[in-house]
Amino acid sequence: MRTLSTDDLDQADTVIHLAAHKSVPHSFQQGTFEHNTAVDRHIVSTFTASRARRLLLASSCEVYGQQDGPLAEDRPLAPRSPYAVGKVATELLADVHRPLLDPGRQITTLRFFNTFGPYEGADAVVPAFLDAAENSPLLIEGDGHQQRDLTHIDDTLTMLTRVLSHPQAPPVLNLGSGEATSVLHLAEAVITLAGGGTIGRTAPRTNEISVFTADMTLYESCYGPVPRRDLLTALADTRTRRDAARPQTVAASS
Repeated sequence: MRTLSTDDLDQADTVIHLAAHKSVPHSFQQGTFEHNTAVDRHIVSTFTASRARRLLLASSCEVYGQQDGPLAEDRPLAPRSPYAVGKVATELLADVHRPLLDPGRQITTLRFFNTFGPYEGADAVVPAFLDAAENSPLLIEGDGHQQRDLTHIDDTLTMLTRVLSHPQAPPVLNLGSGEATSVLHLAEAVITLAGGGTIGRTAPRTNEISVFTADMTLYESCYGPVPRRDLLTALADTRTRRDAARPQTVAASS
């Protein structure tokens, strides 16, 4: 990503930067914060120097930290992990560079809320639960009452497509479902879907946040109703597509 030049971006109308090391627990280790912020700084500064019209820049609900929801875009930022601090730094970089843009050019930071889907890394909660339901306990960090705004990838892509279909976007925009689900309820839904499974417990996460719920008022005022599929349907779709993507084992015949 840091090899991209202004010449690369000059040919584009819109640049969408979604790449990151996104694990919150891993961000407490040396290196991930530094990598994410270095890449984001390069993308923002290279875009500013280019002729591309707009930049959509991935941020995260993690920037809100521990606050009662629903969380609107004008809430104060209160990061509780190096990952979240990095996303705040990226948003501030966008704020610094916006006044430098020519009229008609724009940077929008998109705060994604707990997007999940079939091709997500196995360490994330939904794929981890789906895998565990087959042969081991679904491990919940802490008491499981922490709530997350779980948003299926197809719904997120619908929202992103609507943003792309309009020539202008707000400087900051939430992309979530607007509904919160407890981790315990998620585990129980996976067990229902799988037809079996057990729940285990592990230590609470460092600086755990009790609830994330997106306030989608701004999105709805700009782009219409938020696309939402129910949890069991979203989980079933995720499991089916994950299974289809797995390498198939073929027994050798003698």
